[in-house]
Amino acid sequence: MLAVFLAVIVWHVLVDDYGVRNVSAATLGLAVAISVVLSRFQARLAWWLSLAAAVLSAVVSHDALQGAVWPAPVLAAHAVVLALVGFEARVRLLVEMWVLTLMAGVALWALLPGEQTLIGLGDMSLLSGMALTTVYALRRAALADRRTKNEQARSALLAERTRIARELHDVVAHHMSVVAVQAEAAPYRVPDPPPELARSFATIRASAVEALTELHRVLGLLRNDTSDESSPQPTLDRLRELVGRVEAAGTPVTLRIEGRRRSLPSGVELSAYRIVQEALSNALQHAQGAELQVQVTYGSDVLDLRVENGQPATPPRPSTRPGHGLLGMRERVAMLNGELTAGPRAGGGYALTVRLPLVETEDT
Repeated sequence: MLAVFLAVIVWHVLVDDYGVRNVSAATLGLAVAISVVLSRFQARLAWWLSLAAAVLSAVVSHDALQGAVWPAPVLAAHAVVLALVGFEARVRLLVEMWVLTLMAGVALWALLPGEQTLIGLGDMSLLSGMALTTVYALRRAALADRRTKNEQARSALLAERTRIARELHDVVAHHMSVVAVQAEAAPYRVPDPPPELARSFATIRASAVEALTELHRVLGLLRNDTSDESSPQPTLDRLRELVGRVEAAGTPVTLRIEGRRRSLPSGVELSAYRIVQEALSNALQHAQGAELQVQVTYGSDVLDLRVENGQPATPPRPSTRPGHGLLGMRERVAMLNGELTAGPRAGGGYALTVRLPLVETEDT
């Protein structure tokens, strides 16, 4: 659209204001349009084509320039091409383009007959220089913004991994405690155990206790002042309680559990609960007034989760800071070698599906 607009303006002004023939003006307008299109793909070629169009336009219209070096619309179009090229090209290339544009203007001022003035040359250098300077400033601002967002995303990722590590510490510590207790009690369950067996169980218990000690040291680094070490880690048994809290806030939720409910690995239970919790939190924030549906399906070797919401009753309010809930869910799913998909539904709304592989555990 911009290319067509500039081509029409160049053609119209060259014909009406500078007395250029229709064919020549149309050709120059087409060259300007092509240079605009090429500016995002072939920066050098686009710039050379734009400069050639500017020089030729100065040649064919020099009798009507009235002291200027370039026809105004062509100069403006060339500045636009410089700006478009500037978003992608290296700084050194931008400086080279500006210098060559200035040199072309000096050559036209010196060689073309007539009364061209240095004022027109100054206008040309100032306009092209402003275009490049503005683009460079915008590029720097965009780069700084990207770096800030990348740092925010990285900080959020590290914070989420730390949170996951804190939670999984409790799971691992529980299992290690069980190992230590059973290793200590095992020799007493065997009448007259051989010394080798007693030493083996003692070694197992000592290793488990040492591992627990190291876990607690690591936890001391991961804990923050607001960490609640006494609260138990949630499991899927508390899903109905979670759904009840959401419904108490005024949002209808339908919970469906399919398959045989059975004991799952502690890490899977905890991660599945946190994923559903985060998905409901996101839905409450971005789909206010919409009905929510939660489905948990116990398969033979997988656990499937699905959280979806309908079309929100009101447009979601813009968030003051980017959310990282989906990032945390992806981390949990990746940790368990699972799969996660999220996106809009065909009939409106949003759906999140997660598949977590299971390692069958025996009920105790």
